[in-house]
Amino acid sequence: MWMEFDRVSPLGDERGDIRNAQIVKAVFGAQGMNVSLEDAMLCWGEDEDKVESDPFAALEDALSFAAMS
Repeated sequence: MWMEFDRVSPLGDERGDIRNAQIVKAVFGAQGMNVSLEDAMLCWGEDEDKVESDPFAALEDALSFAAMS
């Protein structure tokens, strides 16, 4: 039923995300920070394909190499 409603409704979940981003922007603005609406919006599943680099990979390699010596 909800899937059909989402298909028919011209204002879907994106509208809720935009409203939440406006609230986040207002809260940050009240604290003196200027945040764009795009930065305040949630990004659902956009970075799943992005491979995250391990910041400690080089340290682990160096420690492993030192342990073998």
